[in-house]
Amino acid sequence: MDDQQMAAWMKYAQPGEGHEFLKKLAGAWKADCTFWMQPGADATKSEGAMQCEPILGGRFLQANYSGDMGGQPFQGMAMDGFDNKKQKYIGTWMDTMGTMMLVFEGDLDESGKVRTMVANFTDAFTGQPAQMKGITRIVSDDEHVYEGWMTGPDGALFKTMEIVYTRA
Repeated sequence: MDDQQMAAWMKYAQPGEGHEFLKKLAGAWKADCTFWMQPGADATKSEGAMQCEPILGGRFLQANYSGDMGGQPFQGMAMDGFDNKKQKYIGTWMDTMGTMMLVFEGDLDESGKVRTMVANFTDAFTGQPAQMKGITRIVSDDEHVYEGWMTGPDGALFKTMEIVYTRA
């Protein structure tokens, strides 16, 4: 690389404005969860905890979740970031309810408080293409809400979860 290329790479590699949203999610959180297994189904409730830690110099946020789902122990792990080149939020999610890794990409709204991410995957039951949409809304420094939407039997997205996170 010449000096100009090296300078461009170094600029690209630095956390920037897009990473500020991730900083708001760092810390220990109590999770109050509501789940819907199918459209129109009764909601189920559970509680959990999530620890979010900035890693690699603030370039990424690693989240570890523990709780229960349907009375069974549940663990999940996320990795979130902001790709300076794409100008997009990126992330992964994996948990003990499957062997797939969801790969998300998305944007912030104009307020800078609502991030919408989308992942495409293969539905484990039907074998058909499906989508999950995750919306994170910052309520305050000590509260944020996550909504999960997934492709339903009719092909339309339906709300599968709402998790209210409060700082622990």
